[in-house]
Amino acid sequence: MVRLSRQHVGKTVCFRPLGILVCSIWFLWSTEALAVRPFVTDDARIVYKGQLGTETYGGTTVVKGESPAYEMRTLEGLGITDRFELTAGGFGFTYQDHQVRPLDLLIQPKYVLHSSLGAIPSLSVAAAMMYPLSGNRQHWDGYAMMHVSWFLFTPNADIDPYDNNLAIHLNFGTKNRYDAGPATFQSKFYWAAGFEVITFTREVRLLGEVFNGDPFGFEEKFPAFQTGFRWYKAANTQLDLVVRGVRNTTEDVRVAAGGGGLSEEWNYTIQVGYRYLIDLFR
Repeated sequence: MVRLSRQHVGKTVCFRPLGILVCSIWFLWSTEALAVRPFVTDDARIVYKGQLGTETYGGTTVVKGESPAYEMRTLEGLGITDRFELTAGGFGFTYQDHQVRPLDLLIQPKYVLHSSLGAIPSLSVAAAMMYPLSGNRQHWDGYAMMHVSWFLFTPNADIDPYDNNLAIHLNFGTKNRYDAGPATFQSKFYWAAGFEVITFTREVRLLGEVFNGDPFGFEEKFPAFQTGFRWYKAANTQLDLVVRGVRNTTEDVRVAAGGGGLSEEWNYTIQVGYRYLIDLFR
């Protein structure tokens, strides 16, 4: 889970045009066509100890030759210690062709091995289990991975140390599936690479990533990408607007994601994400 800055840049910037754009896209496109996540590539950091980060995102998938699909999902991550975070959720639904399906539940513990700024990377590890609520309920998917992150070019000591001009993230690990029917276990290599960089202002960042399929979908594979913008509206609030493309979609992925599409064609998703940080304890 991405951590929001505890204290972001102090200057006040007017973002009414961006806010209008985000709201317009949300209300106009959500009536036409499925969301995945604002950022698939995970970073080697967690929310601060005692803080709860909640992520809510929804959107639509444009599917060639099929009805559009809609999704809404939420995830929550709690910083239990300075190094350990527990993320749970996936509470949400997908809607397509007058059918509503619940989304699979996720449990993910994450531990920070090393925190660093500059050229020396930060390291963390995570593992997750998806509890099937839709599609083939004999398929129990999960993943285990390491996150490597470089947080570069912090402008000064007066702001949050993670308010960097550039962040680069790499993920390496495995996606796993246990099939309860024939009692078989499968595992495949997983990787992802992404970045976040400032634009014309520190509050708006450009995002980009490539990955060999979302770890939430075992059968999804390379090529897949996401790109878009992140707006740090306040110290504890951010908004994402992202476009995603994926090819070689399978039936399991379509059901898990709520969408459709042909296996050898590109399918595109646009979504809006909202993240909020709450102080629970110290």
